[in-house]
Amino acid sequence: MKVLHLIKTGVGATWAYRQVRVLAAQGADVAVCLPEGKMADKYTADGVEVFNFEFSLAPHKLLSSFRSFKKIIKTCKPDIIHSHFLITTLFARLYRMFYKMDIPLVFQVPGPLHLEHFIFRNADLITSNNNDRWIASCKWTQDKYILSGIANNRVFLSYYGTDLSFIQKHPKGKLRSVLGLKEDDFIIAMVAYMYKPKKYIGQKVGIKGHEDFFKAMAKCIEQDNKIKAIIIGGAWDGAMDYELKLMEMGKKYCGDNIYFMGSRNDVPELYSDIDLVVHPSYSENLGGAAESLLLEVPTIASNVGGLPDIVIPGVTGYLVNPAAPAEITDCAMNARKNYTVAKEMALRGRKMLFTVLDVNNTGKEIYHIYNNILNNKQLDHVPVFQKTV
Repeated sequence: MKVLHLIKTGVGATWAYRQVRVLAAQGADVAVCLPEGKMADKYTADGVEVFNFEFSLAPHKLLSSFRSFKKIIKTCKPDIIHSHFLITTLFARLYRMFYKMDIPLVFQVPGPLHLEHFIFRNADLITSNNNDRWIASCKWTQDKYILSGIANNRVFLSYYGTDLSFIQKHPKGKLRSVLGLKEDDFIIAMVAYMYKPKKYIGQKVGIKGHEDFFKAMAKCIEQDNKIKAIIIGGAWDGAMDYELKLMEMGKKYCGDNIYFMGSRNDVPELYSDIDLVVHPSYSENLGGAAESLLLEVPTIASNVGGLPDIVIPGVTGYLVNPAAPAEITDCAMNARKNYTVAKEMALRGRKMLFTVLDVNNTGKEIYHIYNNILNNKQLDHVPVFQKTV
């Protein structure tokens, strides 16, 4: 079985990298197609065949890109093409229309964002045909495709797994030492990059919900001055102006009780001092909630995308509506007053995710999906959806 993975970035998508390594160990002959960058070097170092390629849908580049991609297909001879991004999926489908390619194409959907917007959702659906399968990485995504008219047997569910050998508890004290906080301070953190609003899809605030976090923490601090709000994660992709705006807003709402730590490479070590983590996202897959629960930290998350798959109210954490800072305040104060219960839920979350998100298990699921597709493939060009929503 030869599988060609399509990845749009050469500097990220480590979740795809972890999956590829497990698939290779399972016996799949795996190659990757991605731009030059540090990740290309990592794949090469692991003995994975790498094809350097820049994915673009720019009309003036398409024909030359198609010719280059054709050479890759001819050299690689894949039985399955596995795409991890919308842009790589659309590129492969447009290439398929041009060259009448009959190789099964799997789109493993990394998050629900494009499905939440009419234009991008329909771009996905309209370009598909019976050569296509989807792997949803949360239940919301799986349900959305089925509601859009995709047959159940064409939409699989498998979470992107992680290497659990790197999940370990660290000694307490580093975060409190860096910020000069006391042992009895109650630390509530938000761990997320700052993504500036995408106005072309109607966003007025960043997708991670920092603004709601500030408003919620202001009310918490009014009730208990021992509560300290921490922001870990800085500007993403040049969003420095937005970062400054958020810092000003945070100080306005929370005064001296909020701390901005910027982007760091020691986040797991800092988690040991965090008492509660909030993920107030507007759109998300599993997001940072997977990390906080794996590290056994009590967790509050928005009821969006894949977050309710793992943050189960009263079982593994607290779930709130998006854009509802008052609900965040209520849950945070509940966790503050009933911290033993909050820790027990975090422990249950950790135990659950050690099975659900083990990349060795999720990699095996993907390999099983490949076999299912190859044993039951139907190669024709009939659109597979009946309606859009």
